[in-house]
This record gives sequence, C-alpha cells and structure tokens, in this order.
Amino acid sequence: MGSVKDLLVYKKATESELGVGEFVFSDSKMDDWGEMPDHIPYKGEALCLMTAWNFEKLREQGYHSHYQGVQNTPGEPATINQIVIPPKKIMVSLSRVVKPEFNDGIFDYSYFVNGRGTINNFVVPLEVIYRNGAPNGSSLFRTLDNLEKLGRISDMNRLLSHYGLRTKPNPGDLFPKTGFDFTTKFEPTDIKISDEEAYRISGLTREQFSQLESLRQAAVALVSERAREVGFVDYDGKHEYRLFNGRVEMADVFGTLDENRFMFEGKQVGKEFLRQVYKTEQAEWVADIERAKIEAKEKRIKEWKSLVRIQPQKLNPQLINLVGEMYAAAAEQYTGLKIFGLARNLEKVMQDLEPFYLK
Repeated sequence: MGSVKDLLVYKKATESELGVGEFVFSDSKMDDWGEMPDHIPYKGEALCLMTAWNFEKLREQGYHSHYQGVQNTPGEPATINQIVIPPKKIMVSLSRVVKPEFNDGIFDYSYFVNGRGTINNFVVPLEVIYRNGAPNGSSLFRTLDNLEKLGRISDMNRLLSHYGLRTKPNPGDLFPKTGFDFTTKFEPTDIKISDEEAYRISGLTREQFSQLESLRQAAVALVSERAREVGFVDYDGKHEYRLFNGRVEMADVFGTLDENRFMFEGKQVGKEFLRQVYKTEQAEWVADIERAKIEAKEKRIKEWKSLVRIQPQKLNPQLINLVGEMYAAAAEQYTGLKIFGLARNLEKVMQDLEPFYLK
C-alpha cells in the first residue's frame, strides 16, 4: 500500500461501520515506485513517530482523524509519550476504499458523482498538494519556464498569483501565501485537477468540501509552525481525507519526511534527498519511469510500472546508513522525543552527508 507503509486489516470497513487496521511503516518503500533495493535503518520508525506526533497535536486542536494511537502492545493503542522504543506501527480506524472504474482508458467517477450526499465511510478520491515555497529542483520552476516559452503569459501570471506572487520566484523562496492544489488519488499517476473538478468527483457535499478546506489549512499550519520551531522549513506536502457520518477527517499520514519537503540549514532532509541522488546516479532508471508514464497515458494502459524496462540498483552502503541516521535525528528534532538512542544530532549527521549532498 502507498509508498511508505503497508496496511494490515483486522476488520473490514462497511458503509456504516469503521474497520480496524494498522499501518506498518517501511524502511524500503519510496515514491510511487514502491519497494527499493536498499533498506534504510530507522526510516519506518522515524515516519511513524512524526505522523503520530502530528495526529495527536491535530486531535488536541479538536480535529478528527483515523488515527487511534501507536501500537504499544498488540491491540493496545498508546500515545507517543507512553512509549520507550521507536514505534513502527500506528493503529487506525478504516474506511472503505472505492476506486473509480477504468473504462476504455478513462477513469469513471460516477459512483462518487451520483452518490454525493448519500454515500458514507469512504476515502475521498483526492489528494491535496500544498506549497509554502519552492526549493531548488521544484517542478514549479519547470512549469513556469514552459508557460513562458509557450507565450502563455496570462496562465503563468495566474499560477504566480495562486501563491501571492507577481514575479517568478528564485530557488529557496517562500511564498506570500500557501497555494493549494488537488490531484486524483486512485489513478496510477496523480493528475492535477481544478478545484471545481475536485469537488465534482469527491463525493462530498458543498458543506463537506468546505470542511476539507478548513482541515487542510489547520494541518498545514500545524506542521509548518512546528517546522519553524525546530529549525526546519516546510516547503510543501500532501494530505488525504475520508468521510464518515457527515464529517471530513484526516486520513493516511501527514507531515513526515516522506510526505513533505523539509529543509534544514539549506539542505534537503528526508525522501527528497534520496530522490536527487537517484536522479544523478541512476538517471537512466528515472528517465525510463517518465517514458513509461507517458507511454501508458498515450496507450491508455492503467499500470505504467509494467512498461518500465530498467530497475533501480543499490546505493553506496555508507550513504544508506547516514540517510537512516538522518531520518532518526530529524524525527527526534521534530517531535522533541529522544527515543532512538543516537548520540549525534541532525546538524552533525548532515555534515557527514555533505560529500553526498546534491542541492
């Protein structure tokens, strides 16, 4: 399931009742590729700890989610302040996953469109992407450059205004306002869609869609403020949601080193660091993925991964160990919990990563 975790189901959800399950966070999954050849020590525990901290803080603010607690002993949820070893599982209540049908190369959202206001207990078929800024390597720069080259100045200006900008930003800039976008969730490649299209396929009423917008704002404020407190910069991230008994709730995970793009002292922390390494050291594999996605779209093939010809290879073992230490140190710094038993702080770990670092 997903890019960073597996799901264990103990009780299936129905339209009227929540199910019971656990997320088990992986040391080896990445992006939409899935299982990678390297297992990164501490990675799963770091992701688990950070999302648990966020969910518990969100609950303190009066918001609801599927989070029940970290697994302390089997079947017993606990808060992160009750644990003494790094957790790797969170207990969650489950909602139904209803995927759009794939007919003649097109995803059909009729279930959600026709069931608006009547269907219950389902994962909303959307992802929310937000940007507080754009570090070096952000896809936003490529998008703006392409619009400018094509002479689509009005479209470029409209995109800039989405973030409160009047001119093109520089790498590393933070924006005057947070920009939110929607993408599809259950398609092999996430497709950016307009707010109105997001509402149309969401299965939510207008009131429930407004709930989603309020919840996303609260979640961004929580993570971004915590990032500032501990010396991080939260450039962007993503959220997922569910609907149960008329209430929109936070689902999946959020505010982790794999869901967000954090910077610390001008350096990428977490998954984005590894992504840049792969783009440099295994450029052929990265390019083959992009080719496969384009071919799948052109041929209306549902699963692009079946078209990939090149497989990822192992990275330098020293690098992998340092990245694992980075995950652990960053999670401790973010949560304030010294739970991994490591002597070195994040600043020292990042210094050792300097020879491998790619901006």
